[in-house]
Amino acid sequence: MAKLKNKTNMATRATIAKLDNNRVKAIYLHSDGYLEHAGRVLDEHYKDESKVDELLAHGDASSLNENIGEKLPFNDYMSFHENKQCRFYHRDRGEELKIRTLKDDIELIEFAKDSCDAEYIYMFAFGSWYVYDDNVSQFVELEEALYEKA
Repeated sequence: MAKLKNKTNMATRATIAKLDNNRVKAIYLHSDGYLEHAGRVLDEHYKDESKVDELLAHGDASSLNENIGEKLPFNDYMSFHENKQCRFYHRDRGEELKIRTLKDDIELIEFAKDSCDAEYIYMFAFGSWYVYDDNVSQFVELEEALYEKA
């Protein structure tokens, strides 16, 4: 499983997306975007399409966790950790809500690489999660990629 090229960022950035009515909705994830964290959290806790929709509806995220959660002070790291909840820029820090609507997976890959500097791209489509594999230039099933890493 090959990740996208990193330009020496401290955080492991990712893009989380969903194919929806021939369009792609996407958000940016700032940290812990690697397979062993974000990939596993998405695979284990965001299998239901309505929960994926709820995740994306909150826009760009600083961190991903098993629960969507509720508004907390953005810098209260301990509460986010204890509640195993996501931290969103809009809900928790009051920033502008950012959800991108892209025309296809090619535009998603360009957005992830050029705008997010993402190392991983996750996409929910057809009831399953996929992750972009830079080695083969295509999306592969997330579970397959996770088991390959194990």
